[in-house]
Amino acid sequence: MHSIDLQVLDARMAEQIPAYATPGSAGLDLRACLDAAVTLAPGQTTLIPTGLAIHIADPGLAAIILPRSGLGHKHGIVLGNLVGLIDSDYQGQLMVSCWN
Repeated sequence: MHSIDLQVLDARMAEQIPAYATPGSAGLDLRACLDAAVTLAPGQTTLIPTGLAIHIADPGLAAIILPRSGLGHKHGIVLGNLVGLIDSDYQGQLMVSCWN
């Protein structure tokens, strides 16, 4: 198994570190790190900060941000770029592009 360095950029996220929900979970859930509520009008996109940064370090690996089926099916919210690809050397805050 490979390790990924996680940096908490916003103290509010320190108690909500991504973790596997069940032994069969394929991925980790990210949470929005917002100062105020966000309203997305139909057709509008925005970048949602996570308050987290990662460093993969291994140039042979990458991370991906994928949509959760429930958000799209129940609320019409999908990723603005369909899949978020995080390069191994990217160390900035993880941002999630959302589209309504």
